[in-house]
Amino acid sequence: MDAYKTDIMTFQLATVETAQKIYQSLNSNGVVMVNLMSSIQGDHGKFLRAEYATYKKVFPQVYVFRVLYAEGDKDQNLIIVGLKSDTPPSFTDSNPELNNYLSHVWTQPIANDMPVLTDDFAPVDQYLLPVYEQSGPPSTN
Repeated sequence: MDAYKTDIMTFQLATVETAQKIYQSLNSNGVVMVNLMSSIQGDHGKFLRAEYATYKKVFPQVYVFRVLYAEGDKDQNLIIVGLKSDTPPSFTDSNPELNNYLSHVWTQPIANDMPVLTDDFAPVDQYLLPVYEQSGPPSTN
């Protein structure tokens, strides 16, 4: 999923109700991938942590992949991956290029300090405001 209104994800797509509909539409080994802009840690990571909590409420397995930076306090594109299956995935592959991408999985704990986003409560704009006030939208390059 990569759906934005200007530079901010449309809040209706960030909610637990949407995650539940996605989950229901997938087969037993289905996967959802959500591209978003945020940090993981700190004040700039509020959106990621709220979206992570939202997907953890629905999917048995949820992972975060960094696109550019190894540090969790850097603003960047992040990919949330939700797996419908309970079977743990392998994050290694014989293909060196794919193995490089798989190595970007975030392995440190993600703080459980943000509420699940719902149709009635999804302040996506507020969570991302500090990111955009400081430096404009994060780079996708």
